[in-house]
Amino acid sequence: MPAPYLRPFFFLLMLMLSSPISSAREQLASLSLAGWQKRIWESPDKAVSTPLAPAETLSIPVELPGRQEFVQPDPGAFALWQQATHLQMEFRVPEGLPESARLVIFTRDKDFLWRQNRRPLVRPPGGILQLRLPIRNREAEQAWEGKGHQRPWNPLSPKILLEYGFAIESETGATETFSGQIELLSAALWKYAQAGTRHEVYDLAFRPRQPRIGQRIEFSFRLSNWPLNPFQQESADIQAEITLPNGQKELIRAFYHEDFLYDSSQWDKTRCLSPAGSPQWKIRFCPRLEGTHSVRILGCVDKRKWSLPPLEFRARGNIRPWHGFVRTDPKHRAYLQFEDETPFWGLGVNVRSPFDQRYQQVAPYSTWQDMGLAAYDHLFPKYRQHGINVVEVWMSSWWLALEWIHDAPGFHGVGHFNQYRAWMLDHILRLAEENDIYLILVLNNHGKFGTTYDTEWARNPYNKANGGFLENCEDYYTSEEAKAAFRATADYIVARWGASPNLLSWKLFTEVDLTGPSIEFYHHPSVAAWHAEMGSYLKKIDPYKHPVTTHWMLGYHRINDAIANLPELDFLSTDAYYNPGGGTEALVNMLKTGVLYGQKWNKPLVITEYGGSSYADNMGNLMKQVEIGLWTGLFNEAGILPMYWWFALLEDKNLYHHFDAVNRFASNEDRRGLERNEYRLDNGPLSVNEMRSPERYYAWLFDTEYYFTEQENRPPALHSDKKLMVDHLQPGSYALEIWNSRSGEILHRENRVISEAKTPLSIPLPEFRQSLAVKLKRIPEE
Repeated sequence: MPAPYLRPFFFLLMLMLSSPISSAREQLASLSLAGWQKRIWESPDKAVSTPLAPAETLSIPVELPGRQEFVQPDPGAFALWQQATHLQMEFRVPEGLPESARLVIFTRDKDFLWRQNRRPLVRPPGGILQLRLPIRNREAEQAWEGKGHQRPWNPLSPKILLEYGFAIESETGATETFSGQIELLSAALWKYAQAGTRHEVYDLAFRPRQPRIGQRIEFSFRLSNWPLNPFQQESADIQAEITLPNGQKELIRAFYHEDFLYDSSQWDKTRCLSPAGSPQWKIRFCPRLEGTHSVRILGCVDKRKWSLPPLEFRARGNIRPWHGFVRTDPKHRAYLQFEDETPFWGLGVNVRSPFDQRYQQVAPYSTWQDMGLAAYDHLFPKYRQHGINVVEVWMSSWWLALEWIHDAPGFHGVGHFNQYRAWMLDHILRLAEENDIYLILVLNNHGKFGTTYDTEWARNPYNKANGGFLENCEDYYTSEEAKAAFRATADYIVARWGASPNLLSWKLFTEVDLTGPSIEFYHHPSVAAWHAEMGSYLKKIDPYKHPVTTHWMLGYHRINDAIANLPELDFLSTDAYYNPGGGTEALVNMLKTGVLYGQKWNKPLVITEYGGSSYADNMGNLMKQVEIGLWTGLFNEAGILPMYWWFALLEDKNLYHHFDAVNRFASNEDRRGLERNEYRLDNGPLSVNEMRSPERYYAWLFDTEYYFTEQENRPPALHSDKKLMVDHLQPGSYALEIWNSRSGEILHRENRVISEAKTPLSIPLPEFRQSLAVKLKRIPEE
């Protein structure tokens, strides 16, 4: 159907499926009356609880006006709460209650979200009050009111229930008095046959209505009947079958989504988000072809199948050229490119999380504060301004992980995906898209499954000690249960974030050689086998085929063939940290020789961490190495220039001019296929780094005595009467530019003519300190 004739989904609200109404019911569990407590709140965050005497029924004194609250801190088996459709409670209500009396049934979950059902407390004939409160499906969402938040009852509420209870209170402002007793006779979980429903899906919408190619489109909807576990395909298998303009079909998986209100002024990552709105299901898709797409949404929820009538959207051409997703360059193996073979050049910073405790030791005077999620609001627009277009972020336990022990809201062990952290990653990716920044997304940091350095194994939910199923951290690589858990997590990650045009790659691990019980365990065959299996799985489920990588600590010398040679890994990534005392000279040597190792595996090698040793260095070295790392990478076949680790130092010292300089110098320069060379000018301290072809010449000079010294405040020497000799160029007219390589300012311009091939050309250099750059390019003939 042509797009102009689409209506805002009213026809979709007439669809779906219906089922006959049935009165079949089953009592799943009788909830214990033992363990109930009376609770008095001394302040909003402090309560005193007194156990009630166990009995077959609970007889409870009531005094009005006022409020009496009673709580059951042991609600019973969560699996039964998930399977049940209703909570049923039975009370014997005394005579003489005033009309202002209210009964409040409440729950509180492990994220400390309070929900309640409040109603007039009226004595029915015979005095026995039976309440049947829905705890599943759309009826439950409408029955419970959130207190202190805006998140209704949802599919996860019974899964993470902490307590339930009831309160007797007076209506606000009421003064009627009463003294008596109410009796709790029973509490039980019941499962009623699924009620007939006209629509399986409601509130279906998508935006934008006419996306451009390369722009994510998002479908959202709600389910009338909820799955038992929204994170498991066995329970919730919902997909969109999308027919492309060329007739090909793609299956895109839906995912469970909770929304939040974001307060960027609140820097605590557990408090900056407030739950809001009803959970939804979403489908995200990135169209890559111009034209009409047909979408058919199919669902199987706890073996109940349904489908929606097809709908259509039209993808328009992009305002600017759409180059596609990032790939490796098959012709120039050190580099990356877009799908249309346009080179991808990366200038990056590692902002794995917005804080680093080690930085406080390196720079105790630092003015950088842990801003939480707001750090990315602050940094990304600034990065765009300075040409930074690649950032690495980590799904680490302390930052964006989906699974962990219950030490912060949203974490509830293996298989439960933290919606707070997922929303934060949504926000970071939105910022990346707005600022033309590409993300390397790290799925696992080494400490989760290692016991050597930075170990977090003792707190890992996979650990048997925490209710998991792994005896040892290294079992993660061989356990079929752990592999199934990773695949489920990968399904969710790819569905939620894979459609972003600014997702550069998946990184399976940081510092994989620090996983397991020793720093040599990564040589065990199980580690390579895991990378092969899970890398293959990611490629299978990812319709956009983002590159897959993994990462080694310290430097290229730690990379092992068994993992590096896997075809499932598209490029390799490592650190460039020298041994303590090695200094900047060691860094430069690592960056240069690392390129040769990339050639060994015929894959790009990306340095995603550098800056001192793994224990940092003095401030003088760390500051000098911003420039040294970027320019050394530029002149040594780095498709993504080495990514500086100490991002807070860039802020503290305002060192962004180094990124400005390299970005301006390298802009629109295709570095593929250039010959590289390095020598000492006049056998002195000036290191000359060259890239050249028959019609181009680039040089970067730096003073080794200044940059390699351990003397922190050594003044740079003045270099004068220096010149470069170039003797490889073809005849023609050439534009010569001499650059300040720290500011990006062009110091001198002129045109030069070469009349015969390989005629020596002398390039006098102006006086300079520290470093300088030269660019000489043939002028096209008109």
